[in-house]
Amino acid sequence: MNVLGSRSVSLSGLAISFLLLVTTGVSSSHAQSQPPTGQTIRGVVLDAESRQPLPGATVVLLNSDPLQGTSSDLDGSFRLEHVPVGRWDLAVTYVGYEPTRRDQLQVSAGKETVLEIALTEALSTLSAVVISSEGKPGEALNEMATVSARSFSVEETGRYAAGIFDPARMAMNFAGVSSGNDLSNEIVVRGNSPRGLVWRLEGVEVPNPNHFGGMGSGGGAISMLSSSTLATSDFYTAAFPSEFGNATSGVFDIKLRKGNEERREYAVMVGLLGIEASAEGPFKTGSSASYLINYRYSTLALLSTFLKPVGDVLPSYQDLSFKIDLPTKNAGTFGLWGLGGANYAFEEVEGDSTQWEFRDDREGYDAWQQMGVVGISHRMLLSENTWMRTVLAGSADRYRDLYYFLDPEKAYEKTFYDSTNFLNTAVRASWMIHSKLNSRSSVRAGLIHGQLGYKYDYQNADTNGVWTQYLNGQGQTGLAEAYAQWRFRFHPDWILNAGMHSTLLLLNNAWALEPRAALEWQQTPSRTWSIATGLHAKPEQISAYFLQQEDVSETLGETIRQDLKLNKAVHAVVGYKEQFGASWRISAEAYVQYLYHLAISTGGDQTEALLNAVDIWEIIGLDSLESIGIGYNTGLDVTVEKFFSERWYIMATGSLYRSRYQGADKQWYSTRFDRGYTGNVVAGREWPMGRERRNTLGLNGKVNFQGGHRRDDIDLDASRAADRTILVEGGQWAVKVPAYYRIDFGVRYTINRNRATHSIMLDVQNTTNRQNVFNEYFNAETGNIEASYQTGIFPFLNYRIEF
Repeated sequence: MNVLGSRSVSLSGLAISFLLLVTTGVSSSHAQSQPPTGQTIRGVVLDAESRQPLPGATVVLLNSDPLQGTSSDLDGSFRLEHVPVGRWDLAVTYVGYEPTRRDQLQVSAGKETVLEIALTEALSTLSAVVISSEGKPGEALNEMATVSARSFSVEETGRYAAGIFDPARMAMNFAGVSSGNDLSNEIVVRGNSPRGLVWRLEGVEVPNPNHFGGMGSGGGAISMLSSSTLATSDFYTAAFPSEFGNATSGVFDIKLRKGNEERREYAVMVGLLGIEASAEGPFKTGSSASYLINYRYSTLALLSTFLKPVGDVLPSYQDLSFKIDLPTKNAGTFGLWGLGGANYAFEEVEGDSTQWEFRDDREGYDAWQQMGVVGISHRMLLSENTWMRTVLAGSADRYRDLYYFLDPEKAYEKTFYDSTNFLNTAVRASWMIHSKLNSRSSVRAGLIHGQLGYKYDYQNADTNGVWTQYLNGQGQTGLAEAYAQWRFRFHPDWILNAGMHSTLLLLNNAWALEPRAALEWQQTPSRTWSIATGLHAKPEQISAYFLQQEDVSETLGETIRQDLKLNKAVHAVVGYKEQFGASWRISAEAYVQYLYHLAISTGGDQTEALLNAVDIWEIIGLDSLESIGIGYNTGLDVTVEKFFSERWYIMATGSLYRSRYQGADKQWYSTRFDRGYTGNVVAGREWPMGRERRNTLGLNGKVNFQGGHRRDDIDLDASRAADRTILVEGGQWAVKVPAYYRIDFGVRYTINRNRATHSIMLDVQNTTNRQNVFNEYFNAETGNIEASYQTGIFPFLNYRIEF
């Protein structure tokens, strides 16, 4: 069949230098390693709204005996030293503020535990502070978020079975979120296209941060983001706060953590997918400036240099991420950060036609993808209650490929029939100011501008060798956004979040005003009701605005501009949450999303809409587009979970939903993503091991089930007669393939020594090797409708050391 091979793309020299730095730095840095008596928990306590430090906050380890605690200093900093390795529950209280706690903190031998604790000012004065008050695990970090939002930690990205430290794969476990492909982390949120998702990094939008993702898509095979560099971040599935724009389905608001500013720490991970190394620490002793850097290279790509058996799939990729944190005395904190990745794949054809079973066995390709973003951020306290954040970032993502077939009559010479060269660039500036007016009220406002560049060249040849140019152009345009939002706690039990977002695409002056509002009522200390609504707008991928079909042997005419409006979605959500004790919670959300100004085909195929396209090639396949389509998503999401406590957790989610649109023929159709239902059960248990119970054994499992993928209805008799696929009229996305079901399993053993933490991890995706149908298609060579299948059993084995 084929080989996915590899060549070093751009960072190999840096890889060698960085790995040498890690291995040679161990002996020189371990004078600072943890003492045998324990590890350090430290951090800072801040006002959640003003970001001012809170001196004198009480910090206590609840399950210590005798009780161990401390108080924050004038800078809000606290430190607990000589904490034994294990799991700890930490409570933080401050007079006049709502207490909080962090349960089951993992304290390991290899790394210090560094926390940022944000407290919310109370509206009523408490006569006594109760240390045992419960926190709100999983609540979004963004205080402006009311519904359909959840935070996730670095530990969660590695805890769930087959999550492989990937934020998107981790999010697939949440209610209302389903996967599109076993080999991809592309996610479908509440029946919406994955292209409606926006990725943000350090407060600014970035290109799709995944390897092997199609141009214009929302995911890929492997995340470029390493869990070694991530801080606790937020994920949104509907009715986003006003600061988020250019999204109609979901938002990943990813934050990079800052490096340890007190001591140097290292980590190395080796696994079946890749080799990874990270380093962090202060630039010099006593400095508050720190660095954090992580590099990863494909393990199988290394093997492919020596092993090239036909039929094996050997992906080649590498990525680099970093953050430099530079606090100043009076000018705030500056940050320099970046993320870059590159991958290469090829399908090699065997030059012997007697070995070809099907016609496409003679076809091969070469494909390259690169993505990079570098940003500068600045955060500054302007007054006791006001702070400001500014971010400037530049990015580029490029995709190139060449498809060919071997012709036996021409001595197996390569005959090319498809050529792609796409480049997107962006320079984005974001400015935001937040002010806490009083204990009840705060406001936030901001401006965002993205200067977008594009250069597209796509050609395809027919069976006669005549080339057609579909895209050929370059240029610049801008996307301008502004927002303002207000949070008002008009009663201790009631919170109002309201605001406005505006979006303007300068390419064709398409614009939208997007009002948003949310209300939360805490009926009892354990029960909360919420309701939210808002308008959300997003332009199409830039290629949709330019389309031409010209014989390349002739002079190219002018590019056709599609005068498309912004896609718009009105979200409405009603939510309920009930907490039972410190760890159990049930939540439910019912939602309706009305979609309008959808780009639909008014040409030959009047049943199709652009919202069904998952990448740029499917966008190119549609012409005569007009923004006259409508659609809707409706559904119910339910979650029952026990957060990680007493060394175990469980989360069960279930979703029922419909996703439909109206074509230009005025008929209603299911969208491509209308699978009807999805559900997950994830659970895990951890046991202390060893004589001193410093080691741990963890088991994790997952059961995932969802409705089958949709496909077009095929007229089998007509297809056989025509020797090609003929669809049933009106059968657009009308058929569902058999339902999807998968079991994943994970096991981890962690060894804590005085100077290092060792972890051995094995995750097995699709443990039972179930053959889930991915798609069904007409095979002209056999004359039958046949199935293609998802991935079978797939193991991920990793060894990680932190020191």
